[in-house]
Amino acid sequence: MAIGSWTPEKEKDTLSIDTQWLRQCIALSRDEKLESLPAPFTEQEQQNYSAFMRFSPEQWQTAVADLENDELIDLIRFFTRAEKLISGWDAGKESPAIWINKALRKRGEKLSRDMLLWIRANTDNRFIPNGGL
Repeated sequence: MAIGSWTPEKEKDTLSIDTQWLRQCIALSRDEKLESLPAPFTEQEQQNYSAFMRFSPEQWQTAVADLENDELIDLIRFFTRAEKLISGWDAGKESPAIWINKALRKRGEKLSRDMLLWIRANTDNRFIPNGGL
């Protein structure tokens, strides 16, 4: 009997970030329901979506290209809390919050001081929002 091997890199190449799922994440952030995480997602969804936490900056740039700036900020809030509250979603210097912030900065927008303070108060990931040096 042969046992196959699972390689996360191959999975990343075949998956794409679902816009409908991003809209759900935005709604959770806007409705101030982030502290209920992971409850809005089934265990299977949590496992499936965990792969997105380590997608490349390019994949995230493409996924959020059509979203408004305020939606990007909502996603930064979502991923900041999700990484801490959902088991297996820790991403460190590969956090989607970093890539989404970079997309926002490419548009000439910066996070407000209040948002930066909120991020610091709501995550243990020292790389959010700007990434590694």
